[in-house]
Amino acid sequence: MQIKHMDATEMAEAAALQRENFAHPWSEKDYMEHLQDKDKIYLTAVKDGRVAGSCVLWCSFETADLCNIVVDPAHRREGIAEALLHQAFRECATKGVEQILLEVRESNASAIGLYDKSGFNRISVRKNYYRDPQEHAVIMQKTL
Repeated sequence: MQIKHMDATEMAEAAALQRENFAHPWSEKDYMEHLQDKDKIYLTAVKDGRVAGSCVLWCSFETADLCNIVVDPAHRREGIAEALLHQAFRECATKGVEQILLEVRESNASAIGLYDKSGFNRISVRKNYYRDPQEHAVIMQKTL
């Protein structure tokens, strides 16, 4: 497996993973609009020549927002999300980021477990943040 910066040839696969896994997925156009922005980090995990996962962070001064992370269900529990996160941490550090923030569905125990394991702390709950279905978001923070 290789963790790398997303390139334009991988956007369709990343968007397909979004459609398969999220109620409100990013489109290929969403990826294209920001792919070259120096304040955005777009990573892919490539396994056997295919995109097995992706991760997007938007950096603003000392803070980065983890916008999304997704792994192909056929490759879950293989350490791909953790590898993407750790590369994202390195990328953020080189940009002077001091903290990473994220929102996660309150019911997404596996994601929350990954974030706990990766050093994120729960800092608050945002009521009714998600829709389809409506659900609270747990706000988490990691200090780099």
